[in-house]
Amino acid sequence: MAEVEMVIDSVRQSPANLQWVVTLKEKLAERYLLIYVGLSQANTIERELSDVRSPKVITQDLGLTGIDTTDLKLESVTINRFEDNAFYAKLLMTSNNKAYDVDCPAAKALAIAVRVNVPILADEAVLNKVGITVSP
Repeated sequence: MAEVEMVIDSVRQSPANLQWVVTLKEKLAERYLLIYVGLSQANTIERELSDVRSPKVITQDLGLTGIDTTDLKLESVTINRFEDNAFYAKLLMTSNNKAYDVDCPAAKALAIAVRVNVPILADEAVLNKVGITVSP
């Protein structure tokens, strides 16, 4: 399925339930995904968006096993599934000319993507299933 580039439109606390929400907007259109995140991920994303830099991704935090991390590079983050009212993501990483897809919670993946400054993508099927379209 095709992947669509997204940008972070906002990070806000929902007045309805006081949970934090990251709003992703399709880069070239008016489709949105609303993804609930925890306070720590919301803070990380807000800090990075306001140019207050924090340390780069620590590979141990990702629980990577069986991957040579000496030349590890994050290429992109993709929101690739929506099941049971939860978003799921994968990290596309390369190391020594090999590509790896690593499953990661969506909220954590977004925080990492912003911290490392890599593209955020959404699977077209996810956008078709739960995306919100705004007409101009």
